[in-house]
Amino acid sequence: MTTEKFVNTYYDTKFDIDLWEEKSYVLKKLIEKGIKIDNKNPIENIGISECKVEWNFSIEMRSWGVKTLSAYATKIILTLMVEYYIDEEIEEEELKIDLSEWEIENDRETDNGDVFTVQNVQFHFEDKKINVEF
Repeated sequence: MTTEKFVNTYYDTKFDIDLWEEKSYVLKKLIEKGIKIDNKNPIENIGISECKVEWNFSIEMRSWGVKTLSAYATKIILTLMVEYYIDEEIEEEELKIDLSEWEIENDRETDNGDVFTVQNVQFHFEDKKINVEF
């Protein structure tokens, strides 16, 4: 089997992630950093600052030809940018999300033709699952 390693880093991504739905996760992380969020000092915006996907592409060969072409993510790094109010001034905080205990699932979209690259990353905070589409 032949395997090539790739790293894709995305900024201001188009990936499917509903961060407002996961606001409680972000609130918990801000509180851990000592930042007080309440009705007077609310969160204004949550976005992806950086999403880094490390992945492998493998070719499994047989004497008769190619048996399998596959792509799978091996590690993902997610950094969120949170904007919030403190005394009517907007502050920003980067939150690096620890994904080391999260399960990574890989899907191959068949309508991408011959292209093998990361098409989408979905983060499911409640289940601690990440779905990577190639």
